[in-house]
Amino acid sequence: MDCFIDGSILVPRRRAKREFRQSILEAWEHRCAYCDRPATTLDHVRPRSKGGETTRQNLISCCASCNGRKGSYDWVSWFRTQPFWDPEREGTIWIWLHQNTNTAAS
Repeated sequence: MDCFIDGSILVPRRRAKREFRQSILEAWEHRCAYCDRPATTLDHVRPRSKGGETTRQNLISCCASCNGRKGSYDWVSWFRTQPFWDPEREGTIWIWLHQNTNTAAS
């Protein structure tokens, strides 16, 4: 079994991934960063297909609908064409992405 050290505790890989994912959903209060509906998925802001990594600074809480529609589009270009686009929400996403650039990711 693969394990990671979390502080002084050895954590199984599956649990570490689940807790990492859950921490992002909780930070967004289980709401989609884009449309504010209930969220159950994470979106790679910079898509993996374009070099985006699975790190905290590249992941936001997202509903399945937005996640599927955004696909590999640039998030700002895509988001600004949506009927639910909101400049305040866009600012919140920018803050999230930049406040986590110096945070260690799992």
